Amino acid sequence: MFRLTGCVASLLLVAPLALAKAPPVAVAPAPTPVVPKMPLTGLAPAKPMFDACVYRYGVGTANRECQAFLDQALGMYYSYVWIEAARAAETAVALDPECAYAWLVLHRSLEKWGKGAIAPKVGGFAAALGAAGLASLPDKMTKSPLDYSLEMARKLMPRAGHREQLLVQARLQEKGMWPNTGPDERKKKAQQTLDELLTLYEDDGEGWFWRAQIAAGDGPHARAPFYKAALKVNPLHPGANHELVHFFEEIRRPALGWSFAENYLKSSPGVPHAFHMQAHLATRIGKWGPTTDWSARAVELQIAYHKYQGVTPGEDHQFTHHMEILTRSLVHDGRFAEARELKAKAEAYKFNFKAEWFRMALAERDWAECQKQVDQFRKTDKAGGAYFAASACLARGETEQAGREIDTLRALQQSKKSDKSLERRLLEVQGRYLCQKGDGEAGLKLLKKLVDATKNDFGHHAWGNGAVYMEAWGVGALEAGNAEVAEEAFQEALAHDAGSVRGALGLWALCDRLGRADEAAGYLKVAQRLWSRATPKDFEALKADMARRATKVVRSMAETSATAAESEDAK
Repeated sequence: MFRLTGCVASLLLVAPLALAKAPPVAVAPAPTPVVPKMPLTGLAPAKPMFDACVYRYGVGTANRECQAFLDQALGMYYSYVWIEAARAAETAVALDPECAYAWLVLHRSLEKWGKGAIAPKVGGFAAALGAAGLASLPDKMTKSPLDYSLEMARKLMPRAGHREQLLVQARLQEKGMWPNTGPDERKKKAQQTLDELLTLYEDDGEGWFWRAQIAAGDGPHARAPFYKAALKVNPLHPGANHELVHFFEEIRRPALGWSFAENYLKSSPGVPHAFHMQAHLATRIGKWGPTTDWSARAVELQIAYHKYQGVTPGEDHQFTHHMEILTRSLVHDGRFAEARELKAKAEAYKFNFKAEWFRMALAERDWAECQKQVDQFRKTDKAGGAYFAASACLARGETEQAGREIDTLRALQQSKKSDKSLERRLLEVQGRYLCQKGDGEAGLKLLKKLVDATKNDFGHHAWGNGAVYMEAWGVGALEAGNAEVAEEAFQEALAHDAGSVRGALGLWALCDRLGRADEAAGYLKVAQRLWSRATPKDFEALKADMARRATKVVRSMAETSATAAESEDAK
């Protein structure tokens, strides 16, 4: 008995020790709630973003939430956020399946998104039911989401208001789904219906927008008057303002589009694309300060939106472009610390902006990073690798190695003579190479040829490229010791890009070298303003580099005498 009691006691003492040594039992995490997908888009229902856009268009629904999500869909549609326009529109029709205009907006959104054109597979039904039986199936089972949503808008027309009826009718005519509308009459009859709508309801913002859209193809300026009419009704119509930004860029009058870019921002304060769109104009007309900050806000809003609506970067077709333009703007403005933070995010998303990252490394004189980017280029783009390698060698003063890279580039260009970009790159580095080597006359001739070929090229000037070849021309002239050409080149750089820090610093270095102290001080102030948010170290490095290249410029006797006379007068 004693022994048994002792054994039990021993077990009781050992048991807690054994339990203490036992591994903890893993507790399964709480299951993530499964959000049901909507049938037509395959997306989860939209979450409210009602304040992202201020646009409102009242339709025939008594359901306030349906109206709110419809407005959300329109705001997203007008900013080309097709996935969210489709999501919000299907959420609206789920809340009120009898809202004809919500179905029409869903149809338009699916068309732009490009995900609703495939009809359901009915395979077994066709054999089992036969033609008559198949025809009796509900539309949802036989039509694509794109066609089904437009068909629902058609069926619900009698329950809609007159404005909505005319908008649906115009779309049906455009698609050839309205009686007595032949293939060659679609556009004309849709225009007539929209004209009727606007005759009766001149305050209809949707009518004016779609009348503008259907005027595409009637001439380069056909759409603009209708967009402007929409803005007479509602100055903050997001679609009209957005399209006019594109329009004035397309007709090569970017400055005229600036007020529309500003109003587009006001109309859509929570939509990333509105903060990006002004960059289409600002980078052409030199508004670098605001454009960089607004582009940064676009990316900030976009990352928050992805998290909120559960969207991946790959599903957001605008995201890569927005990040690339922000990267370019930050590098242009010397804001390298911010650009490096953005680079880390881009790499995490598997985005690749090698050209911009190389330019940043070159400006920072980070030769190891330059080589890393060159190596990346060489893997898939031998010509690009040779060009960027030559650029790095010229920046370091390794003239002979630059020549070898240029030989490689020239050989590659022989098999791609129709490639204008490659031809221009070759002219740039070859011209710089000759100037650095001592053949300034030949080098400046090539660089001048390059500038003449691109100075009026509107496409080349996009995204702040307007001054890049003029800056190269100016640097080449400094290295060749040609003060007259250097001054012309850097003046042209500032004329084509008011934000050209190299243009301003090139003129500072030249004027300082020639003893034109007052002019030098003025240009230095311009350069400091342009790179006011760069680190002092980076600014001073660029300034010192320009001063070093200007040492080849020799002051003439006349300039020396004039400077001396000015000094005497000052005394």
